[in-house]
Amino acid sequence: MDALTLLQEVSEAYGSLETLEVEAALIQKSGDENAGQRSERRVRFFFAAPDRMRFEPCGNRGTVQVTDGKQLHTTHLGDRHRGGLRYTSVPVAEMGRTRHILHRFQPEFPFAGEAFLFPGIQEQVVSAEILREEDGCHVVSVTYQPRPNPGLIVTGSAITFWIDGRNRMVMRQRSATGHRVPTEDEVTWSRHEQVVRGVRINQQIPEETFHFTPPAGAKLDKGEHGGGVGWGVGRGFVYQDPDEKRRYESHFSCAWEGDTLVDRCKLKLRGMLLAFERRLTFSDDGKELRVAERIAGPKGELETSCRLPVA
Repeated sequence: MDALTLLQEVSEAYGSLETLEVEAALIQKSGDENAGQRSERRVRFFFAAPDRMRFEPCGNRGTVQVTDGKQLHTTHLGDRHRGGLRYTSVPVAEMGRTRHILHRFQPEFPFAGEAFLFPGIQEQVVSAEILREEDGCHVVSVTYQPRPNPGLIVTGSAITFWIDGRNRMVMRQRSATGHRVPTEDEVTWSRHEQVVRGVRINQQIPEETFHFTPPAGAKLDKGEHGGGVGWGVGRGFVYQDPDEKRRYESHFSCAWEGDTLVDRCKLKLRGMLLAFERRLTFSDDGKELRVAERIAGPKGELETSCRLPVA
């Protein structure tokens, strides 16, 4: 059997599921041989065809997601320690390109989050190879077509899947993703592994599993949604928009230099890099704030200063 045929069988196996229950360990490692970090968390995932799902942590921290196929409800349990629980409720029909949040594997976003459903795993494949047989699984290395979008800050290597030889379920997956700090060229890598600890196929799941009840005291976070999508990385931010003129990347820092607070920001906008530096110094009597600002662009620099009464 060749690798592409195997991936097609995996896609068909998941496409014919009536229900699925999975308990898995999500493992993340970062760093190098000199220093690094490792984290592991246990999660549960429930699915009932065609579009009801539930994702939850095994514990009281993490994110709970529930959808009945019409509304996606999300609660971040850690918020109870940061000012109170909130939850969101979004119509699934309006989610558009963020549908990977429903934990379906997306070949165009192969590194975009925890996936437990794999119809379409054989799509957009550049190369696939069966590496070996291990613990009743076919171990397969798969490389997917990279997205033609230079604004993305995440790059990835091949993904290794462990596919059960009997039922074609994905029992394990391993990948590495690179994160580029906005406005910078350097890429740092982290390694991800998802290991299935238990799986039940086509067994009855209680109907209430897919019903959402807000946690006690939780408030609805209505929020506001625009045409673009943004996300933060470290001390940076990336904003993607269908309009190229509205896309940007920013990276910022703030630190004391003696008695002067220096606020720096780099902004990548319309293909150019802008650097901002703002220096804030209080007068000896504390009644005046002196602000000196320097802006550097591809064609030169501009310096301004002002004095602001504060007391």
